[in-house]
Amino acid sequence: MASLWRGWSVALLLAVAGCAASPAPSPAPEPATVVVAPPPPKVVAKPAPRPLPRVAIVVSMDTPAYNDVAGALERRLDNRAMRYRLDGTTRAVLERAAPDQIVAIGLEAALFAKPLARPERPVVFCQVFNHVEHDLISPQVHGVAVFPSFRKTFATWRALAPNVREILVFTGPGFETVLTQAVAAASQHGITLTHRSVNSDKEFLYQYKRLSASADGLWLLPDNRILSRNTIQDVMSFSVRNGKQVAVFSEQLLRLGGLFSAVSSPDEIAAKVLLRLDGSGGTAAGSGLLFLDEAEVRINPVIVQRLNLTVPESLRSHVVE
Repeated sequence: MASLWRGWSVALLLAVAGCAASPAPSPAPEPATVVVAPPPPKVVAKPAPRPLPRVAIVVSMDTPAYNDVAGALERRLDNRAMRYRLDGTTRAVLERAAPDQIVAIGLEAALFAKPLARPERPVVFCQVFNHVEHDLISPQVHGVAVFPSFRKTFATWRALAPNVREILVFTGPGFETVLTQAVAAASQHGITLTHRSVNSDKEFLYQYKRLSASADGLWLLPDNRILSRNTIQDVMSFSVRNGKQVAVFSEQLLRLGGLFSAVSSPDEIAAKVLLRLDGSGGTAAGSGLLFLDEAEVRINPVIVQRLNLTVPESLRSHVVE
């Protein structure tokens, strides 16, 4: 019995020792965190920028009025513009150059460029007075008006001559639509602008002398169909003798008795041409022209004094010394 007990005791001790020596079970491992990298962004190739259009500037003749605008355009267009003076070789040269756009400065250049216009090659003309007579406007041919700002012209006139009421203007045929805007601008400043269409310089001189008794002055426009050197001198002499105010289209004409000159700016013309080339900017309703917003004004102090007028402070810087 004692030996049996001893056997159990030994067995029990061995069991307890075995249990004590067995390691504790390890805790279950935490699940690994899987980081999924986002896919690399897709590389989309940017389309190559379209080259800027090459512009041919065609000038009717070598005069300051045309060259100043051409120079202003060249400064803005940099090396993508080429100037051509109109002559017998211009068409062949342009065909080889194959410009994307054409700017025509002056009537002769505009008449030359009109048949070259295409939907993909627009033409814009400027420094052209009688575009209506030559039917220059078309879906591919646009224009910038030759006139300085009507609004500024008549605002200047009202400031110089507060009592001005009626002004005459004469042109050859075809200007009724264009001058509608001038009539409206004059009216905004309390001035009645009366337009008469005539067919020759002699008719212009006759009609002006006949109608001037009821008018305060004349707005002289550069329509070579009704102007000649002698006619201009006669009109200006008559106006000075009869105390008529005359707004002229060049500073040189101030010496003949103009009260003030209103001239378009070459820089503004160039800016408007570029607006038309890139399709920006509106056109005057019914005319197909983009009109100017500025005017360069010069005032003749001798005529101001002769007409008993006063130059307001706002215009003193425009007086010719």
